[in-house]
Amino acid sequence: MGSWGHGGPPLVQTPYTVLLLPLETSRQDPGAQSFFLWLQRMQALEREQDVLWQGLELLEHGQAWFADRLREAQRRQLHLGALGEHFLTESHSEADVPQLTQIQKVNACLQSLVQKKESSQQQKGIIPPKGEMAQPGCTQGERGPTHV
Repeated sequence: MGSWGHGGPPLVQTPYTVLLLPLETSRQDPGAQSFFLWLQRMQALEREQDVLWQGLELLEHGQAWFADRLREAQRRQLHLGALGEHFLTESHSEADVPQLTQIQKVNACLQSLVQKKESSQQQKGIIPPKGEMAQPGCTQGERGPTHV
């Protein structure tokens, strides 16, 4: 699969393990049914882990892509600011508008996914509701500086 890179644990692709045990009882035996259900759950958890690892890898690539786009937008903003009122002489296009819409859709999907997870954890009592505990050094909606 690859590696996390920034000090995280390495991504290791683990092969599936198939375990065949001869059962001397019928399929209706509660022990055999219990073992079969346990095995199914283990396989489901392995598949879930595979998908989560793939998601982390995609997020890593996505983060790099977003960072590149952000740097490019800041560069263009600085350039436009340097042009001042003479910006009309520069050729510009609205070609980035469809991409902006797609980025907003991706952001909305990611936000929805995170909110569902936070809501689930709040219901289980794992994390406090939003607003009860702020992260140190962060205010709600805080972003980096905009250069003009």
